Amino acid sequence: MSDFINKIIGLFMVFILLVLAPLIINSLSTSLTMKRAVLNEMTNFIDKVTDTGRITDAQRTDFYLGCSSHGVTVDVRIKRYIRVVNSDGAGSTVTTYVLSDAIANWNQGDIIEVEVEAIDYTSAQKLMWYFNRFFPPKIDFQLAGMIR
Repeated sequence: MSDFINKIIGLFMVFILLVLAPLIINSLSTSLTMKRAVLNEMTNFIDKVTDTGRITDAQRTDFYLGCSSHGVTVDVRIKRYIRVVNSDGAGSTVTTYVLSDAIANWNQGDIIEVEVEAIDYTSAQKLMWYFNRFFPPKIDFQLAGMIR
C-alpha cells in the first residue's frame, strides 16, 4: 500500500517540477523584462526633458504609450518642482522647490519627477499568488532629474 502512495507523491512532484516550475520561472522572467523596459522608458523621457527643457503633448503621449506597451498597465504622473531662490537676510541665499502644475516649459534648475505605478498585477504575479501564496511587488518607480 505504501508503494502506491509513494508513486502518487512522486508523480505529483514530477508534475510540479516539470510543468509548474518552468511556467512560473518563465512568467517571472517576462515580468522582470517588463519592469526593465518601463524603467528604460522613464530614463529616456527624463533625459529628453532635461536636455531640451520642454515637454510637448506628442512627447507626453509617446511616453504614456511607451510605458503601457510593455504588457503592464501603469499610471504615470509627471511632477515639476520649480526652483525658487530667496535671500535669507544674512547675505546668502536659500534654494527651495515648489510643486507646479505647469509642465510644458521648464527653467534651468527645475526638477522633473516621474512616477510610474502599476494599476493591476501582472500574470506572473497572479500565477505566483495562485501556486505559492506570494505576491512579488508591483511596479512602483520614481525617477527624477534636474533641467540643465
